Amino acid sequence: MPLKYDFDLLCHQVITHNARVFANDLAVVCEGRRLTWREVDEETNRFANALLDSGLRHGDRVALLMSAGLDSFIAFWGVIKAGLVSVPLNVLLDTGSLARLLGDSRARAVIANSGTTATLDSIRDRLPSVEDGRYLTAGEESEGWTSVTVLAAAASAAAPPVTIGPDDSITVLYTSGTTGIPKGIEHSHFSRLMYPLGFGMGLRVDHSSVAIVATPPYASGTWITMMPTMYRGGTLVILPKFSASAFLSAVEQEHGTHAFLVPTQFIALLNEPRLADSDVSSMRCLVTSGQPIAETTYQALERTFAGTGIYEVYGFSEGFATLRIPGDADRGKRRSVGKPVLLDDVRIISGTDGRELPPGEIGEIVAHSVGMMKGYLDNPELTEEIIWYSPETGRSYMRSGDVGYLDEDGYLYVSGRAKDMIKSGGLNIFAADIEEVFMAHPDVLEVAAIGLPDPKWGETPLLVVIPRPGSDLTEEDLRAWGDGKLARYQRPSRIVFREDLPRAVYGKVRKDALREEFGTGASLELSGGQNS
Repeated sequence: MPLKYDFDLLCHQVITHNARVFANDLAVVCEGRRLTWREVDEETNRFANALLDSGLRHGDRVALLMSAGLDSFIAFWGVIKAGLVSVPLNVLLDTGSLARLLGDSRARAVIANSGTTATLDSIRDRLPSVEDGRYLTAGEESEGWTSVTVLAAAASAAAPPVTIGPDDSITVLYTSGTTGIPKGIEHSHFSRLMYPLGFGMGLRVDHSSVAIVATPPYASGTWITMMPTMYRGGTLVILPKFSASAFLSAVEQEHGTHAFLVPTQFIALLNEPRLADSDVSSMRCLVTSGQPIAETTYQALERTFAGTGIYEVYGFSEGFATLRIPGDADRGKRRSVGKPVLLDDVRIISGTDGRELPPGEIGEIVAHSVGMMKGYLDNPELTEEIIWYSPETGRSYMRSGDVGYLDEDGYLYVSGRAKDMIKSGGLNIFAADIEEVFMAHPDVLEVAAIGLPDPKWGETPLLVVIPRPGSDLTEEDLRAWGDGKLARYQRPSRIVFREDLPRAVYGKVRKDALREEFGTGASLELSGGQNS
């Protein structure tokens, strides 16, 4: 018979592969616990078999409301190894949002830990799909809760007796629970290969890599460094809760090489007093995503982490990404978000008639990707709304809702969300252009620009500003700064100072919350003695 290769390296299968090839090498570190790849394989197998022994079957959805840690890591991969679908949820969501998402997912079981069982108890009567006996906890067993840790300890450590195909569902991700209409992003096992295939080579990941996991397991950005490191048999260092001090300690103690952080985390890191005396020489790669990083922050990172590459990822949980590598800045592409990752195809289309636009013309960003979701869970109509079909190839592309352009060299530039466009007196104003100008001010920590309803112009720009601690920044300072850099129609009509901004997943600014606040005539009076 001819030689035949059976592809058995889907994301969860790489754990078993590493247990054979890198059996005694360090796989995961968390709060003093250290597991080898063989131990991770055995623990995830036991967890998976315990779930199957309880009566759950291939394709059932299991929700996880667990803070970051070793228990949640084992639970996440144990669920997937069992052929079940993991539905990781944000532990910071309010009970109303949680009930909506759990109801939408129709999860048959939920797994919690000691910090989240009470939250789920308070909404049990709103979770009809979760069956009796399937409220599982990785913490102490209590009334109404079964210890999945005890079940796993008694289960087999052998590979679970299930067959998982590349088209089977692996996760349902909810990027936000704050709106009335949940959108569950359903991914297949195959689509998750975008992370090891798309980022592994670009981020220079190898067997010696040590990834500091500083964002929650429900965030897609966590996968950017996690999955390539797992595929190469490296080491993951999980931070149960991010702080700049904890991050630096992890880098020093475990000789961290890679990390994905969002801009708010980088800002905290650069303001950490310990940073100047910390040894960060082991770091090879820092990755950012979620929202644009300010030029001042970028330059500070380059100075502080000399020799470490600063990478920027642009993409969507629904499934595509671009990557800007350090060398792109030398090519004059610093303002771009890089090029599509391996096998991804990005195009620009007209927002009016859907025709493809040539390089240099601004339109909506669409993408065809290995990582594209199967669709929004049980919502084919919503899924169809975001599809653009290429007349040239017949392929389906995902509409991003973002506006930008490709240059002649194939680099992508993002102007902002289409819905973030400020339309003033017939002119289109990109919020990102305003934000870029003010983020360059040395006394500005973070900004967000939105459209403020205006009876004459339709909308005018509103700027919400977080000043750097200890600064004496005033509205007059900012106006003087902006007037010399912005056209008259781009200049903010109002400037508001705040101590923080509304946040979504891992600190991303919620522009929708700001629009709701200021679009309803909310007062612009400020806390802390500053006002507009």
